Amino acid sequence: MFRTAVHSIARPWVVFWLASTALSRALIPRPPGTDAVHTSGINPARLLLIGGGASIGFGVLSHDLALGGHVARQLTAITGRAIDLDLVTDREMTVTSALPTLSKQPIGRYDAVVISLGLIEALTFRPASEWVAGLDELIERALDRGRDDLRVFVVGVPPLPALMTYPLPIRVLAGRHARTINELSRVLCAGRDGVTFLPFEVSHSGETDRFRSSATYARWAEELSRPIAPLLCTHGADGEPARGDAVDEAERQSSLEALNILDTAPEERFDRITTTARDLLGTASAAITFIDRDRHWFKSRAGVHRDQTPRLATLCDVTIRGREQFVVEDAADDPRFADNPMVVAEPFLRFYAGYPVEAPDGVRVGTLSVFDPQPRSFSDADAALLRGLALMVQNELRPPG
Repeated sequence: MFRTAVHSIARPWVVFWLASTALSRALIPRPPGTDAVHTSGINPARLLLIGGGASIGFGVLSHDLALGGHVARQLTAITGRAIDLDLVTDREMTVTSALPTLSKQPIGRYDAVVISLGLIEALTFRPASEWVAGLDELIERALDRGRDDLRVFVVGVPPLPALMTYPLPIRVLAGRHARTINELSRVLCAGRDGVTFLPFEVSHSGETDRFRSSATYARWAEELSRPIAPLLCTHGADGEPARGDAVDEAERQSSLEALNILDTAPEERFDRITTTARDLLGTASAAITFIDRDRHWFKSRAGVHRDQTPRLATLCDVTIRGREQFVVEDAADDPRFADNPMVVAEPFLRFYAGYPVEAPDGVRVGTLSVFDPQPRSFSDADAALLRGLALMVQNELRPPG
């Protein structure tokens, strides 16, 4: 009876509010970010942020300046790890519509999934039982498709006044429903290993309507970064490829061919990155390489005379099987590569450092590598620089807009 009364009182206000803001929502595009945020450093952790509400970032020009960007940078500051944060956001996303969206994501690639939903359910007074069932299915889908050590974080619905100036009936009644959703989410998460509920008790920033500054997102990010950071475990061993998801060759080849980049002419935008990598890291050679079925094709090369080599003999083929840099400081002294054709014959490779390059869909399709006929050491600073340049290559592979 109480629920019926709430609906009868609040529904006219909800309809009025939705109608009065429909035009403004149509005229306010989603921020034109790249839907990915990267921070500098080494030993990257990869996170997926899926949802709506504060995740959208109204009032700033990109996700880098919005909540996602600030969360990534604060996590790096706390953990010392680089962060690769992929964002799938929609201002109308619900726990129901999020399920097919999540199912399309490569969950096996992530260290953590952050779910930020519930605002639409609060505003439309969706029954609590439907929220619990939907969130339960969403969490199970993530855990089933993720690695054994995947962490799932469920972000609570923030106080409604922090997001927007809602009419009083909506603020009171929908706010009460939001608190119910949060309590149900907290209980649901408490009963699952690897799942954490994150209260999001942010305050109103003083900024008008839904638009807010990057400084506000930075303050809000603290609410999420502090509890997430301790649960991002480290991985990777010195001298070994970093842990990564298994390579699906059919998927990898399909992603590579979709780029339409194989056998294209040299381009200054790629050559500039290659030359910079060679010069800053002080090696004789550098290359941007794409790994085709049976060959190792150079899109850009500096200090390299051939435009391709057989795939079997390349260290880049090892690089794409990990998630971060692969380094061989002296190949002649490494039993894995001492008899490699590229080591015992031209170009007499001794030092190699490569970083995987991903297609826009997150599949590793190539590398940025530097190499030299003389052995040498490779520092953490070198690794961070190589990663940053590899991310520049990735950015060039993304469609404009």
